Amino acid sequence: MSTSRLAIRLYTYRGYSAPWRVSIMLKLKQLQFQPFFINLPKAEQLSNMYSQINPLQIVPTLEINGQLLHESMAIAEYLEEEFPRNKLLPKSPLEKAIVRSMCETVNSGIHPYHASRFYKYVHNYVADINRQEISEPFLERGFTALNTLVEKHGGDYAFGNQVTIADAFLYPAFRGDDVSYLVNLDKYPALKKVVENLDQLSEFAYEHPDSQG
Repeated sequence: MSTSRLAIRLYTYRGYSAPWRVSIMLKLKQLQFQPFFINLPKAEQLSNMYSQINPLQIVPTLEINGQLLHESMAIAEYLEEEFPRNKLLPKSPLEKAIVRSMCETVNSGIHPYHASRFYKYVHNYVADINRQEISEPFLERGFTALNTLVEKHGGDYAFGNQVTIADAFLYPAFRGDDVSYLVNLDKYPALKKVVENLDQLSEFAYEHPDSQG
């Protein structure tokens, strides 16, 4: 697809880990996009307007020339296939599977347990429990597994010495506003090394928009 005629909009919220993954990947692919901020604390994701855009009422949603894409892993695969410049997956099927397993460790083994929906649901049944108490055992298990994968397969970055989609998933899992306060990076030395290396890359920079609606 020619990038000269693309109209790309990312429905997002500043600092939240899942949409941040997509923002990172768009920048790594050198694709210009317009962020459209959905104010999650104000529950704008539950509005009729956004429910038509994303029936699950979550971010991210990526809109490309009017086509709507949901779920960061599906978006990552689409961007890699449609825009092969600056490849974010290795060549061999085995290595691709390892990188995808890192992404899914974040996506399935970490992200659900710091998501506000998970906390609010549990809080309905146990009113006096705090978020860290709920999340910590699940997050520790997920981050320990991810640290083991990166110890085995990592280099400067999550997989070897080239940035992959695994880095786009891993980095916001530590630096995102919705999770960073729940995680002690010092407990995971292999991940800490990668995160500190990614801190130096402009595509991973934290964004401070003037307004989020």
